Amino acid sequence: MSWALHRVDDRLIHGQVVVAWGRHLHPQRIWVVDDATAANDWEKQLLATAAPGVEVRVLTVAEAATEYGQEALAEGVSILLVRSLASAAELLEAGAAIPALNLGGIHYAPGRTKVNDYIYLSADDRAHARHLIARGVRLTVQDVPAARAVSLSELEPELARS
Repeated sequence: MSWALHRVDDRLIHGQVVVAWGRHLHPQRIWVVDDATAANDWEKQLLATAAPGVEVRVLTVAEAATEYGQEALAEGVSILLVRSLASAAELLEAGAAIPALNLGGIHYAPGRTKVNDYIYLSADDRAHARHLIARGVRLTVQDVPAARAVSLSELEPELARS
């Protein structure tokens, strides 16, 4: 079975991922794909303890792209988390065949405008979203499994026209 969820969430592993998505999907593995986090031993150790009973791997984009296909063949369920649309686009371009991305949390920062209560996008984020959509990646907005998944293009129609 393997890849059950590909998620963009700037908080990476947190309660919604562990409790809501974890109870829904019962993952054996969570991959955190983030170059800065992979370079920080303290953050890697912290994330490894954030999902009890689940193997947590923290990888660079290059490492994840290299191993992505093997994980797709692995037994059990896996979740892949990236911090940003930029990282997701970089992972796709490096060779990971990502079919869809769940946008679960891209929070407010200067230069970002509100899409909904938990998604705020900058011009760069929108450019990366356009690129991902053009490459065939479905982008849906959904914070928890009980919420209705909504296409990002439905919330941001100009992305579909690009």
